[in-house]
Amino acid sequence: MSPLLLLALPGLWLYNAHNCYPENGQYGDRLERARRAGLRAVEIDVTWSEQRRRTVISHEKAPKGGEPTLEEYFWKPVEPELRRLPRGRPAWLLLIDFKIDHPAVIEEVYRDLERRRRLLTRFGDQVDYGPLTVMLTGDNAAIAAFEKRNRGSGPYLAMGNREPAERQYQDSVAAYFDADATPFYRVFNFEWVHLEPDGEARRSGPLPETARARLRALAELAHQKGYWLRTWTLNEATFGGRHGLLERWRAAREAGVEMIATDEYELAGAAQE
Repeated sequence: MSPLLLLALPGLWLYNAHNCYPENGQYGDRLERARRAGLRAVEIDVTWSEQRRRTVISHEKAPKGGEPTLEEYFWKPVEPELRRLPRGRPAWLLLIDFKIDHPAVIEEVYRDLERRRRLLTRFGDQVDYGPLTVMLTGDNAAIAAFEKRNRGSGPYLAMGNREPAERQYQDSVAAYFDADATPFYRVFNFEWVHLEPDGEARRSGPLPETARARLRALAELAHQKGYWLRTWTLNEATFGGRHGLLERWRAAREAGVEMIATDEYELAGAAQE
């Protein structure tokens, strides 16, 4: 068995609070909503603001102005809690989603994490859990640049994800995995459309047995390759209502998927094991 699989991913990260940040003057309560729901895995998108000469939180590559920074939105409210927590026990998972591979964004994120090294989970051949674990998603070039920046400076301060090449559907699940997991690249991250590509069918019916079997095969192969598995974004609207959503959540859990991204914070909190 791969040494990367010796530790199970903490169950408290099963549901990820997707897009957990303000956008266009709305949704400013999303982080607090996630916390109230009991979710401790939150995804925050980042890009570069030429106006502020800072990394800011935004779903768009080019911010419009007024977006908060990670310091303002995440670190200020959450860091005091993190500093009260012991090492060796995982608590929070922060997913930083790069919308752009601007060198200043990569450097700023790296330096933010370096300053908080003692709070962070560190990744080598083994995992040394701290109160905060960081996962990098989004722009693949940015993730690769962060890996290169961190390499040689001791254990990695974040883990990166891999995803389907060009995000293209493959008939064979084996085609998704052209490389094993590494001490840095530990997560395989895929959109649910790789299981159910027909959007109309997803919204109008139960999970087909063919998709359920494909999910099991994908999870089995991902784990053989040493990856934790994450899927996105599973909402009621995606599957025509709550019944279809809960069926997909249950299928993902039963297949061994470690992380499920959703905008249904309260429902996910109630379903958290």
